[in-house]
This record gives sequence, C-alpha cells and structure tokens, in this order.
Amino acid sequence: MIDPAASEVSVDRLVEVVTERTGEDRDSVRRSLDPVTDDGTVTAAAFESTVTDVSQILATAETRVDLATRAHEDATAAATDAPDLDVVEVRRRAFGARLDDLRAEVEALGDDLAAARADPESPMDVYRAAVDLHEVTTGAQDVVRVAHDLETELEAFEAWLSSANRRHDGLVDEVEAAEESAESLAETVDRLRAAEAPDPERRFDASVQARVLDLVVADLRAEAEDLRAWAERDGVDFPDGVDARLDELDAEVAAHGAALSDGTDWDDRFGERLDALDTELAAVEPPVAWARVDETVAEARSALSGDGGAPADRARQ
Repeated sequence: MIDPAASEVSVDRLVEVVTERTGEDRDSVRRSLDPVTDDGTVTAAAFESTVTDVSQILATAETRVDLATRAHEDATAAATDAPDLDVVEVRRRAFGARLDDLRAEVEALGDDLAAARADPESPMDVYRAAVDLHEVTTGAQDVVRVAHDLETELEAFEAWLSSANRRHDGLVDEVEAAEESAESLAETVDRLRAAEAPDPERRFDASVQARVLDLVVADLRAEAEDLRAWAERDGVDFPDGVDARLDELDAEVAAHGAALSDGTDWDDRFGERLDALDTELAAVEPPVAWARVDETVAEARSALSGDGGAPADRARQ
C-alpha cells in the first residue's frame, strides 16, 4: 500500500500502475497527477496544497450561490406585489428550480471533495483522488459562472416586476426576435424549394424550427394577454400593434410549415421523428417550460445525428 501522507511516491510509478490497470493514455494520467506532483514525485504536501486550492474554489462557488439566494429572496418579495398571473409565476418557479439545482450541485461537490481528501492508500486511490479534485474544480467553476448569471437575471426580473415599461419593452423585443427567426426560416424554405434535390436533413431541421416558432407565437400571445391585464390593473398603456404582429407572424409560420410539408414524402427516419415531436409539442401549453422543449427538440435532432442534439432554435427563454 502507498500512503502519500507518510511517504513520497514516484509519479512514474503511479503512471505505470494506473495505465496497466485502466488502459488509459499515459500522458493523460500524468496530467491528472500534475496538481499533486512536486518535482516528479507525488507528495503529501502537494496533495494537501491542491486540496486547499480546490476548497477555496468551492468556497467561492458557495458564496456565489449565497448571493444568488439573496437576489432570489429580493425578487420573490417583489413578486408579492404583482398580480396573480402566469407570466409572473412561471418565471418565479423557473428561478427557484435553477437555484435549487445550484444548491444541490454545491452540496454534491462538497461530498466529492470530502471523499477525494480522504487519505489514499494505493496508486489507484491517489489517481482517483487527483481526478476527483480536478472534477470538483471544474464543477465549482461552472457553479460560479451559472450562479453569477442567475443573480444577474434575478436582478433583471426584480426590475421587470417593478416597471411596466421594462415588461412591455421586453415583450416587443421578443416579438422582434421571433420575427427575425421567421425571416431566417423563410430564407431556408426558399432555398429548399428552389433546390432540385433538397437536403432532407436541412428540410427536417427547418420543419423542427417551424414547430418551435409556432409554439413561440402561442407563448407570446399568452404573455401579451397577461401583460395587457397587468397594464389595465395599473392603469398604464399597453403597446399598440402587438396582436397584429403576432397574427402576421402566426400566418407566416403556418405558411412555412405547409411549404415544408409539401413535396416528396418523408422517409421513415424523418417522418417518425416529426410525428413523435408533434405528439410531444401538442401536450405543451403556455406558459411554455422552454427547458423541457429544448430537451424534446434535442432528442429529435440527436436521434438523426447521434451527436447529442442542439438546443431548440427559439426566440424565447
């Protein structure tokens, strides 16, 4: 048994043992051991120094989550003055779920760090601990980034709650983004219809985009209805022309979808995926849980590409 807390261990020896047992690349194993290595030797001092560094990074992640928690508390308090509308509640729930995920991630990373810092007794223990320390570092850095973004979004949500202008400007921005997506889809549809042999995968992807845009329009209509009711309650003006723009966008998206359905029949691998996607999306009602829609669309795309898919090309979050 090898106990780095009591003796120094040659990194060459550790690399040899680990590669023999795992078949992993020697350079990769050596890179994993670098943080706990000092001048070609894995030492207790280097190991503890790395543990200390990782602990500090994790502490930073915990602090960022605490700051996001305070921002969530402030936004939740501000939401108590808002009317009981889906446009408010769906945002509040989504923020709460994201914060819960961050808290769970920090707790899991703390458990992983505790397991990694336990005294390793064998070459494989040393290697696994080094890998775990790297993964905790990466995970904690991700938490810092995500928690910072969440805090910023929560502050924006609080401002959105307190300002009709912000709410209305945000809605108009979302309508414009949807219109731009529809224009991009129109260009794709025109290219496909002009081609002698349209690319079936590009046609499939455009058909998926049309379905997502259709859902975007329904979601925007529901949001506009809630925001109009909120404006009437507070006695403020609601933006002109929103309904007309959504009607036009609805018709445009429907026309694109019809154009994509015309022509040669889908072969089974495309047709079955579109049918399954239609079934999934038919069950979605505003206010839309876009994270779930992203997953559904990614599954449809990845079933063809095998690359894990891409997020839904939508104009909303």
